[in-house]
Amino acid sequence: MSKTLTSEGVIQAGRLPRRKASLVAAAAVVAIGACLPLFVSGEPFLLMLASHAVIAALVALSLDMLTGNTGLLSFGHAAWYGFGAYLAGLVSKVLTSDIVLLVLITAAVTVPIAGLIGAILVRQIGKTFAILTLALSQIMFAAVFVFSDITGGEDGLQGVAIPTFLGIQISRPDVWYWILYGCLILALAAALHIRRSPLGKAWLAIRENTERSRYIGLNVSRLKLLSYVDSALLAAVAGALFVLFNGAASPDLLHWFESGKMLMYVVLGGVGTIIGPILGAVVFTFAEHYVSSYTDAWLIYFGGLFVLIVIVAPGGLFGAATQLWARVSASHREGSR
Repeated sequence: MSKTLTSEGVIQAGRLPRRKASLVAAAAVVAIGACLPLFVSGEPFLLMLASHAVIAALVALSLDMLTGNTGLLSFGHAAWYGFGAYLAGLVSKVLTSDIVLLVLITAAVTVPIAGLIGAILVRQIGKTFAILTLALSQIMFAAVFVFSDITGGEDGLQGVAIPTFLGIQISRPDVWYWILYGCLILALAAALHIRRSPLGKAWLAIRENTERSRYIGLNVSRLKLLSYVDSALLAAVAGALFVLFNGAASPDLLHWFESGKMLMYVVLGGVGTIIGPILGAVVFTFAEHYVSSYTDAWLIYFGGLFVLIVIVAPGGLFGAATQLWARVSASHREGSR
């Protein structure tokens, strides 16, 4: 039998590895993240940078729950990230500093508001939806300056109290990392479960062919709205964790540039792969810090990398790794015959 590696063999061998890839990558994320504090115990700055990367991963996962699941492209996802940050920061100054209550309050307020706004947005398709999400983020960005007496305007929201858990202040970097990392693991587990559930399969059907999904009886508008609300909820929670971790929030959290970074996280890692956006966010966060420390023109290099990824690996880093794994597996099977 010929040992030549055919494209059909790659596809057939790639189906199982692609299914296994998510589980293996998820296990790797959990293991590497869990061991990280052991390797950087003497470097508190690296632990703080890793914490920022975890928050970025949460935001990337939230956007992938919308774009990767239902194919709705958002140019203004920073709207909910910044909304959660300002909401949690304001509530912490006037009501409570308990991190659990702040996250729950942020989620409880975000869901109905995202539901009302999403009911309008999800009726639009394609470019219209994307532009409207961008407009939403810019409206919220402008609102920070209009209500500067409350939000702090250009100076941002300052003086956010140190959060507490069961009455104990959370101040140590390692404790913060474990809290943020725990939230990421819970969000990742939920995303993987939803993807394999009937709801997740319905979302994927909408992403692949909206009209056919409608013909087979799926309530496309309601499913899109649910995806939008879930995505906004996770982004707002990430924003709440950000402001509690940093003790301040700035208008930049709502700017269109922040939304662009989120899109880069997802595209860099791989749209719709769940694990990919998390990897993309971590890689982007660390690379942004170290490259920008050497040159102010770091955006030029990132732009070039973004173009290269889109051309060479449209499936992102995770997609490229999965294809490589499929080819190696197929080659190994052919060679063992």
